[in-house]
Amino acid sequence: MRKDCALRNAATIGVVCLGAAVPLHAQTSDGATEPGMFSLQSGIWQADPGLAQDAASADATELEESWEISGPIFLRSADPEPPGEVVVKNIFGWETTKGGGNSDWEYELEIEWGVVEHHEFIFEVPFELGDGRVEGNGDITLGYHWRLWKEEGDWPAFAMRQFVRLPSGYHSSGVDYEWRGLFTRTLIPDTMRLHFNPFVKWINGDNEEEARSFRFGGALGVDYRLSADLLLIGDYIYSSGELEDTRDNHTAELGVDWKIDERQKLGVAAEIGLDGDENGPSFGAKISYMLSFGG
Repeated sequence: MRKDCALRNAATIGVVCLGAAVPLHAQTSDGATEPGMFSLQSGIWQADPGLAQDAASADATELEESWEISGPIFLRSADPEPPGEVVVKNIFGWETTKGGGNSDWEYELEIEWGVVEHHEFIFEVPFELGDGRVEGNGDITLGYHWRLWKEEGDWPAFAMRQFVRLPSGYHSSGVDYEWRGLFTRTLIPDTMRLHFNPFVKWINGDNEEEARSFRFGGALGVDYRLSADLLLIGDYIYSSGELEDTRDNHTAELGVDWKIDERQKLGVAAEIGLDGDENGPSFGAKISYMLSFGG
């Protein structure tokens, strides 16, 4: 390039040639850069809305892909896994009832695969530890997450999840089905969201004596970004009783998702029963380690 064809401007970062206009980035008062064009003929720098919009869109996409509720808490957002990404989750949990009569330990392997945009497949297989002969122990559950639309204006994002439990475990029988709706609405941009997860279940197996064949409920909660890598989640869960002639259950959860790096996450959640009796969990805790591939 000829020396008389180069121009360096203190307010811009870039190079222009006589008779041409090239993309530049102007430096704003806070040190950030704004995309635009500089014309040597006019000597005027102009912001390019198209370039700015593309940059904002890229930033929003990156934020959306990294901002998901992925830990062992019940609450979920409408966002599926990004296309091509596979996440392997190892979840360890403990739960006890009032009076300390029963304490259950569980390990669950979960795999989530973002097939294409808006669609995700889910594979789950839980194991009750120390109680290997519990009927249904090791049953496989297959799930499908479908985001029908993203959040826009006053409309929340909406997705639905469907699960089918297969009788693959110990002395298991029947096939169960669950439908769950996922509504997500931003309260504070890039910081706080509101979520509502209604659900219904049809129980066709007899792995549990006197189990209700139809159950329903929902979770209402929020997530709050403490930082780019740290997410705080809280929810309230209402569900009908699991057994015939038992009352409905009310539970609160509090969890944290920590993004260790681009491929690893750690999640922790605590569960507190709000009913104060032996019908349903009194307290529980879970921890999950997640490893992602592809994407």
